[in-house]
Amino acid sequence: MPSIPIIEYVAVIFVGFAVWLLGRLRPDLISPFGDLIARIMHNRNTRIAVIVVWWWLGWHFFTV
Repeated sequence: MPSIPIIEYVAVIFVGFAVWLLGRLRPDLISPFGDLIARIMHNRNTRIAVIVVWWWLGWHFFTV
């Protein structure tokens, strides 16, 4: 039986793929991922916040 973290990673990947596909097929329902990232990265403060969040996640979850 696979361990819990592997199941969680697969679930996150599956949900991410489903949201991406939904954005491609129904852009009126959910914004496509590229449009979302472009809107988020428009402001300098949010770019810095995204970098800090990725650093924090990497430090706490991927280095253990």
